[in-house]
Amino acid sequence: MKKLLFILLLTSASINAQEAEFTFNNEKGMTDFIVTNVEGKTAPEIYKKVIDWIKVTFKNPDKVILSTIENEYVRFEGFSETLYSYNALGQHYVPTKFEIEISIKEGKYKFDLINMQSLACSTSTSAGGWYEVKFFTTPMTQEALEKAYIFKKDGTLRSTYKFVNEVPTYFNNLNKSLSESIVSTVKKGDGW
Repeated sequence: MKKLLFILLLTSASINAQEAEFTFNNEKGMTDFIVTNVEGKTAPEIYKKVIDWIKVTFKNPDKVILSTIENEYVRFEGFSETLYSYNALGQHYVPTKFEIEISIKEGKYKFDLINMQSLACSTSTSAGGWYEVKFFTTPMTQEALEKAYIFKKDGTLRSTYKFVNEVPTYFNNLNKSLSESIVSTVKKGDGW
């Protein structure tokens, strides 16, 4: 009986484990979301700091904030010319837009990439336009990642996707900036 309880405890702990950083690998693709602890901060404090961070970080904050529920949730969109790239005789960047959802609780928040789209140029066989890059936003199996032709059977990235790990790095840096802004007590205008 003790062994059964111990196994159940370990299983529930591993299921409830929360990622602290985004990663991308051949087993599950991109981490679904990350949770960042901000000890000693209330949900209203975190919410206000998230809104303030968006206002400072983005050029048109009123346009990038898509939805809010005060003290609980913020959804915003961003754009980058250098977030996503592929390898075809060198690194080629693709204009990319993304949506982030921040869910807020006492002492922590969840940073969730819910949508990512890249702009494809039109060609003689394609009209081009925005397309969703699902392997960053949709949980995937190892088999699905192989079928998507991202990884070789040995688990290494195919040469076309050799820059794919820049995407989790981008979002980890974005989250780090947000986290530092939330825990910071220094005001930007102090000391000028």
